[in-house]
Amino acid sequence: MPAQTNREHQMKRHRPVISMGVELETYSIALPEYRICRELHFPRRSSVEKGERFTRDVSIGSEYNSKVFTTIREAFFLLKSGLRKYTWFRPNGSEARHVIFPVGGWTDRFAGSHIHLAWGKRKLTYEQAKSLARALHDHIPFLIVLSENSPVWREKMTPHFSNRLRLGSDKYCKVTKREMLYKDHYRELTFNRGGKKKPPTLELRVCDSSVPEYLAAALCVCKAVTLRWLKKKQPLNQSTHINYLHARDRAIRLGPRARLVWMSHSVPVSRYVDLFFRKYKRELEEMDIPEEVLRVFKYLKKGWNQAEVIRKAAQKCRRRHQPTWQRQLAKRYATAIEELLDGNSYERFAHRLGVKLPGIDRTWLGRKEAKW
Repeated sequence: MPAQTNREHQMKRHRPVISMGVELETYSIALPEYRICRELHFPRRSSVEKGERFTRDVSIGSEYNSKVFTTIREAFFLLKSGLRKYTWFRPNGSEARHVIFPVGGWTDRFAGSHIHLAWGKRKLTYEQAKSLARALHDHIPFLIVLSENSPVWREKMTPHFSNRLRLGSDKYCKVTKREMLYKDHYRELTFNRGGKKKPPTLELRVCDSSVPEYLAAALCVCKAVTLRWLKKKQPLNQSTHINYLHARDRAIRLGPRARLVWMSHSVPVSRYVDLFFRKYKRELEEMDIPEEVLRVFKYLKKGWNQAEVIRKAAQKCRRRHQPTWQRQLAKRYATAIEELLDGNSYERFAHRLGVKLPGIDRTWLGRKEAKW
């Protein structure tokens, strides 16, 4: 083996493994009345596997803490199999009493998804986490657009895409400057000290509650940035704090129609997706990304994210089923989420909600951008 190839092989062998985990807060749909609520429910105890937890969140109700995973494909599979256990619960052989309803907001409480990044069995120090946070920081507006899922607030449709961040940032998801990393729990990025059973992690708190396809897509962004950071390369996107604040605000209000910032240049979301897949091409190629997850980015380029699907579904139900539109939406969603977690496609999920997604190119995103 040539000397250079051997050195690369040795570096790859000794590179720390990136471990990831997700905490998902979720609303519920109570059955059989199809009522959107915050009632707490758990799967059958015998179905819970080692490393995952179904807990009570003080604010929203049900919360799922995933197993630890090291690949995107593993994350996608484990998130689906873990969340499916909520729908498996059949007390005394009867129908399920609840189905999960993962949206960022609906009544008057916020539901989020928190991503944790760690170094496998190695201990992530505060200084290391701070360095990684600097690399991730300016991608936060993009992660907001990618994962936002709360166009409804207090049971009313709004023009905004993430009411959770619009209304709750000052209290639950405070803005962080790039050079700062807080240990305060309620920050966009925070250093989580861990404990006896959990290692120290860098926690990202901006994502709304959502389905596995979108959670895995957010993990792709985080992992690509982390892989480049592990190679000790400079961050690819950094701008001024004022530019960051403007991009963050536009992302929350305008979603896929926002203009984000890449190295102080204002770009539409579709262009940002292209730039990310071009600039992080090597890191993305190191990951085994399922096609179902890649399609999330393709829909985003077309102007669609999960908030847009929820908005379209809610608007359709309001036109047809006043004043019972929420019950009709919940009925559609209960069927859609069960089928999605059972292995059906996201396209089928949207169809069940009465929403037709735009056509997309089925080739891998990187092929087109690679020739730039």
